[in-house]
Amino acid sequence: MHYLFSYGTLQDPEIQEQLFGRKMKAEPDVLLGYELSSQKAYGQYPQITKSQNADAKIEGVALELSEEELERADNYEGPEYTRISVRLKSGKPAWAYVAK
Repeated sequence: MHYLFSYGTLQDPEIQEQLFGRKMKAEPDVLLGYELSSQKAYGQYPQITKSQNADAKIEGVALELSEEELERADNYEGPEYTRISVRLKSGKPAWAYVAK
């Protein structure tokens, strides 16, 4: 099982149903040291980048996914994002999609 930190569209239960065939278990969590980018993927979707601001944080949720579901998420996010390994405020190791 993997955790995926979501701060955008993957929090939407309808998107989860379409992409994964189920509503995901989601726990509120925070990604420290990152901020929302002024640029949007495909002109409309939020992106995050590493911040120089020590107080920077992104609030979102940790989704529990299988390996297959993580691969589906990679395909869904597309080439505008890179998946990186992060540690959430809760201490959970997780994946997150950041701006390329």
